[in-house]
Amino acid sequence: MDMSSTQEPLTIRLILAAGKLTHLLQIERGYTALYVDSGGEIFADELRAQYRLTDKSIEELSYVMERQLQTQSTSWSKKLDAVHKNADELAVHRAQIQKGSLDFTQAVNAYTYKFIYPTIEYNIETAICVENVNPMKVTAYSNFLQWKERMGRERAWGAHGFCSKIFKNREFTERMLTLIEEQSAYKRAFMSLATERQRHEVEENLGGYVMELLDTIHAKLKDSKNAQDLDALSPITWFELLTGKIDRMYSAEINLAKSLDPFESKPISVSNITEIPSRLERHMPIIQSLPVFSKLGDKDLAQLLKHADIRSYDKGKLLFMQGETLSRYYLILEGWVKLYKSTDAGDEAVLQMLSAGDSLMEAAVFLNIPSIINAQVVQGAKLLSLPAPIIRQNMSDNKNLALNMIGGLSMRSQGLIRQIEHSRLKTATERVGWFLLKLGMEQSGGEGTAITLPYDKSTIASYLDMTPETFSRTLKRFKNRGFSIQNDKITKPDPKALCAFCDESLSEACIFKDKESCPQTYSFQN
Repeated sequence: MDMSSTQEPLTIRLILAAGKLTHLLQIERGYTALYVDSGGEIFADELRAQYRLTDKSIEELSYVMERQLQTQSTSWSKKLDAVHKNADELAVHRAQIQKGSLDFTQAVNAYTYKFIYPTIEYNIETAICVENVNPMKVTAYSNFLQWKERMGRERAWGAHGFCSKIFKNREFTERMLTLIEEQSAYKRAFMSLATERQRHEVEENLGGYVMELLDTIHAKLKDSKNAQDLDALSPITWFELLTGKIDRMYSAEINLAKSLDPFESKPISVSNITEIPSRLERHMPIIQSLPVFSKLGDKDLAQLLKHADIRSYDKGKLLFMQGETLSRYYLILEGWVKLYKSTDAGDEAVLQMLSAGDSLMEAAVFLNIPSIINAQVVQGAKLLSLPAPIIRQNMSDNKNLALNMIGGLSMRSQGLIRQIEHSRLKTATERVGWFLLKLGMEQSGGEGTAITLPYDKSTIASYLDMTPETFSRTLKRFKNRGFSIQNDKITKPDPKALCAFCDESLSEACIFKDKESCPQTYSFQN
């Protein structure tokens, strides 16, 4: 397409150009998956032809960006430089693929995290900048792009599965099922936010026999007994099936991008900007209490929450993995989430346990870099999430939000320092005592005697940097001192029985602080 001949506003042309580049990079990633897995035998000619199409799309995007530079030189100059830098890195990556020096994971993940995600992020950031754009439309569009990208990743990883015949491999199957589940989640989010016209356009493009066949394949993936039936499907057939679906999504994406033009539809009224989305109303008391939203006026908070989504997650749900660029910023409203790293031996090292009011890996979201850890739900959780580009844009525009974020990062840093102190300088008894005291204060304000362990004991042990056996032995010491321990229920002999383990971080929230009833001399022998 000749970008210079289109009649859309310049920002819409930028979105269309970036969307086209993303789509072509997704195709290139899919070709690469089969090319690498087959040792260069499958799609060799198609891949080289795709290189030329992608390069032409980069030129088209650069051309439109240069036009934008004439009116907004400061911000767009950096973005144009980034496009050129990515083009140079893409050329190097392709050369390594052609030499056979990269394995499947290295080849495919670079496309995902170095080239495709940054282009999607740029696309969403541009959509936010469309003058008078309806925020709901931007959020719907953002969810659609993430939905399509998960489908593109399914195409690449599925091709790997069909080429390598590894459908019985647990890790592979879980990755595929996670991608399918994420597609469903982004689809639901899109459908709940999209206008009737947007929903109709997408539904019209995603019907028919191909969709039914893919649903059948997904069902077989979920049932390990039938997974062997997939061996009969060739990797090329799989690739073509998914490509047919993704191409249809791209047709819908073009229409969605054009619908962001406020002159194509009634722009959002100023009076609606201060309204809280109905889906969030019952959650507003806890949302407004979150530190990250303090100091925000009603109008600013409402504008930000126009893009928000709230979902419930079951225990065991993997939110994101190490090395993944985060597309959303998460805040915990209920439940518990663990941040952990896996060791070479297959063990887990729990780095943090987060609960209501905490955010997940905000630094990775702010800096737009891959996460260095994994995040998994350990107790049924409810999370509020916002698209990462929208958070970054709002931080740039709103000083109060930026200060809140910095304050949150500072508190998290202090918490990590305390955690290191606990694991290196305190005995096992002191660590467990501090943990139980903290739980008691969170669950009953420190006045009650009952404590409920919120997740399994092996996770608690890892979080406290000890083995499960050490944790069990330490609990017995407390039992010998009058504590009742039955499964996940612990009862203190009196409300102040753990006060010896109090520290500066906990004392600020203690009901006994600075009162005559504060038992500062209470002692507990190891």
